[in-house]
Amino acid sequence: MLRVAALSPSPQVTALLAPRCCLMSGIPSLPEAAASQLAAVSGDASSAQELASCKIGGCCGRDTPLLPADVVAARLPFLPDWALSDDGKAISRSFVAKNWGAAMAFINAASEVCEDEGHHPDLHLTNWRDVRVVLSTHAVGGLTLPDLVLAAKLDTVEVEYSPKWLKQRQAQAAAAAGS
Repeated sequence: MLRVAALSPSPQVTALLAPRCCLMSGIPSLPEAAASQLAAVSGDASSAQELASCKIGGCCGRDTPLLPADVVAARLPFLPDWALSDDGKAISRSFVAKNWGAAMAFINAASEVCEDEGHHPDLHLTNWRDVRVVLSTHAVGGLTLPDLVLAAKLDTVEVEYSPKWLKQRQAQAAAAAGS
């Protein structure tokens, strides 16, 4: 945004001049209130790398703004392992680990990331190796920028997947690409 000398535009003018999308990507820009809730924002948080580079800093609470549906929808393709819930209030990721130890290794590593960020998902372990991670900001009843940031960070945690599950997943992806 262009500013002249020491003059600053009013909030109304700033809102009119603010870009509605990232110029290069066409992705809706983050609402200023959402970006201001993080300890550090990387770019416009419009890629998996930018999301993972953000720092939550435990800034989640009742004042954390919900993300508009278009902002969530534009960033979900950067988090391909995550699915939006039917009500649009959460994202989740599920997988089958190779064994109990691999499942617990993921959960323990994820716990460290979550504790460092000050944002905590629901972690589920069933059938001794089926893992499900659900992200939503409970204090506001929906998805916020910290949820997307934490999803990107959790995607960097190594997982030893079940070989059978990986083959099934690859077959499903190939079938979907062929349709």
